[in-house]
Amino acid sequence: MEARGRSCPLSYRYQPEALAQPAQLEADTLYVVGGLYGNPAALAAVLEQADQEPGGPATIVFNGDFHWLDVDPDGFRSISEMVLAHHATKGNVEAELASEDETAGCGCAYPDYISDDVVDRSNQIMTRLRATAGQFPDLVGRLGELPRHLTASVGGHRVGILHGDPESLAGWRLALEAMEPGDPLVRRQVGWRGQPTTPAELLDWFHRADVGVLASTHTGLPYAQAVADGRRGRLVINNGAAGLPNFAGTTHGVLTRLSSDPEPPHDSLYGATVGALRCDALPVHFDHQRWQERFLDQWPPGSPGHRSYFTRITGGTHLRLGQAARGGVRLAAGR
Repeated sequence: MEARGRSCPLSYRYQPEALAQPAQLEADTLYVVGGLYGNPAALAAVLEQADQEPGGPATIVFNGDFHWLDVDPDGFRSISEMVLAHHATKGNVEAELASEDETAGCGCAYPDYISDDVVDRSNQIMTRLRATAGQFPDLVGRLGELPRHLTASVGGHRVGILHGDPESLAGWRLALEAMEPGDPLVRRQVGWRGQPTTPAELLDWFHRADVGVLASTHTGLPYAQAVADGRRGRLVINNGAAGLPNFAGTTHGVLTRLSSDPEPPHDSLYGATVGALRCDALPVHFDHQRWQERFLDQWPPGSPGHRSYFTRITGGTHLRLGQAARGGVRLAAGR
């Protein structure tokens, strides 16, 4: 049996065909927001950003892990209520909070190249978060009822919205480091080893799911990768984390914007057009000082949350912006 934090519960499993269903929501502009990680400043920024869309407010789907570092009861309740007022799917965090079986630990299904120290700290974070969530059984029940995935129609284009990958809620097959062609620097920096995800496998998933875009999060590093499929384009886009910095020397989060408007938004980081659907990664410029102070109140130096996330909160990751635009995806002008 795999260790807590590395195992993948059977309830996380599904097949790509699960996405080949009538769309559950329709929108002209859709924000896919994963990995808030309990950051209320990022949540406020996303909601304001969506309201300022030129064609009217964007529809929002929160695709999991909106909780994580929010062990303060008031913050946990507020984030739950605000997220549940929109479309949402559960991530492994929400799935584990709603489960009475704690054998999966954090439910992250970490691959073996992620260090045991990271896994242990994540399990400790989950233990603290469970104690907070236990004060809100009704909200936790609603989190547990959220779907594992959604299919959306954006301007008539089908989009599969996932937390992990097309076969598991906490799957890592759409992690940047797993994608072929491999980025040697990224793979070296994360210590990657394992089975790469090939274009042929991606196309198989796209065909079985009957979607043109797969939008995910979970694995922490953002990117978009175009996939050739004859004359038809396909796209994998992973927003990394909306509530944490994603690139070296930055403090902003990232969300995925999908729109029937063909014009790239003014704040696009990188993007591509799939058919008539415009797909972009947008920065989430939240109040970084407010978030850092709130984080330190809950996770002081020496705590598992601080050891895992404070360096990223203050200095970003090792990823450069140019490494996130892959396979024909273009950086926005001036980036």
